[in-house]
Amino acid sequence: MLIGLTIHNFKRFGEAEIVRVAQSTRCSQDSRLPTPSPEAVSVPSAETPEPLPALDTLDVDEENLYEEFCARGWTDGLPVVAPTEERVAALLERAVLSPDAVLGEIPHLRRSLTARASAANAVMAGCAPMHFPLAVAALRAMLDPAFNAHTVMSSTGGAAFCLLVSGPITVELEMATRNDALGIGARSNAVVGRTLRLVARNVFDARAGHLDGSSIGHPGKFTMCLAEDAPPTPWRTLNCELGYDEEDSTVTILGTEAPRQVANLLNPSPEGILLTMASAMRLPATFPVGKGGQGVVVLGPEHAALLVDAGWSRSDVREFLAEASRVDPSELQAAGVIIEEGSQHDMRPGVDGRLPAVRSPKDIFLVTAGGHGAGWSAYIPAWAPLQHSMATTWLVTPR
Repeated sequence: MLIGLTIHNFKRFGEAEIVRVAQSTRCSQDSRLPTPSPEAVSVPSAETPEPLPALDTLDVDEENLYEEFCARGWTDGLPVVAPTEERVAALLERAVLSPDAVLGEIPHLRRSLTARASAANAVMAGCAPMHFPLAVAALRAMLDPAFNAHTVMSSTGGAAFCLLVSGPITVELEMATRNDALGIGARSNAVVGRTLRLVARNVFDARAGHLDGSSIGHPGKFTMCLAEDAPPTPWRTLNCELGYDEEDSTVTILGTEAPRQVANLLNPSPEGILLTMASAMRLPATFPVGKGGQGVVVLGPEHAALLVDAGWSRSDVREFLAEASRVDPSELQAAGVIIEEGSQHDMRPGVDGRLPAVRSPKDIFLVTAGGHGAGWSAYIPAWAPLQHSMATTWLVTPR
């Protein structure tokens, strides 16, 4: 079976590089990405350059597809699905998008993301049509200016695109919400998260040695998509807490470090459970600690039930953790951390003499997920302080 792929060229860093794959089995023309408008994410600039001609049409046997794509730098190192015209068209039809619709842009790079390019990379990631509306919402969130995708992609801190999915779509797509919620085996979690990384790589050139400046990185950069499990009553789901209706499905994106498992198997006290979580939040080696960032608190079923049974609200939990995770400057200095003053990370203590790990209680995204066990939860810290990137949430439409 021969797969035709139209290839396009963009000049970057003084050399010609192939950075994008379109889906056509014919040699169709695809415009050079427009010069972004600084005023709006969705509006291309009137100064759009003339289209570059298609450079080549790639015909490759299915059995050689992976080797060919690896050689050209179009994968994340894992096998991909061939982005044929029929497969891409099916995704666009499901999301009710025209191929040239612009989902967002990164002005600093003078590049925008079309629905066609999004669908091609989603197919490569393993998405079926049913996954694409969620992937589109996640991509829109990624390209929201508040998220600051360019900094997230290019930082030496090696951030992952951490997705938090809330609402009925978690059931519709049979997403993993309990056992191995951040692990392997759930297609929907895996392919939606992977789509963002392939788009970052193939559309925005976020790959090692180019835009991606990660010093170390972590496995969450392959895919990191957490679906919320229904919390114990009377707690409401994250989408409701963010102002959406119960029937709405949302996706929230943060740039994060890897998850940290939090174990407290014996303490029957709500305060005891939360103090253990706060200890994970205030680690001096975490870059935002002392500067104020955001973070995801994932409460496993035992810990969530204990808190609910004791009468704690979600707001109570966030407020307790924001306060308990504040750190004394001497703790940071004892760990070798320099206290910055007069810089973009002004670390002058508050009136209590301490510094924040998270900027405020609202900067803690509280999610219930995970399987029953002895008492496990997790904390996922933002990779950088809040002024560099903030979480954004988008509604999933259509479903």
